[in-house]
Amino acid sequence: MRELVPTCDPEGVYSVKRTCAELGVSYKTLRKYKESGYIKPLNPDNASRPKYSGQSIIDCWKLLTTL
Repeated sequence: MRELVPTCDPEGVYSVKRTCAELGVSYKTLRKYKESGYIKPLNPDNASRPKYSGQSIIDCWKLLTTL
């Protein structure tokens, strides 16, 4: 997990690779965060290509850094 707030656009839509880069985590860690409910994809019906909003990335980072 990165120490600095992600610099992504809150209105943007991000792929798994870019979401992992913004949070500073691996794909497996992102999957654990999703399964735990820390972050939700914009398209939950498409499990093979999830997309995440910039705001959900920022919210996830804030949630996990305050734990």
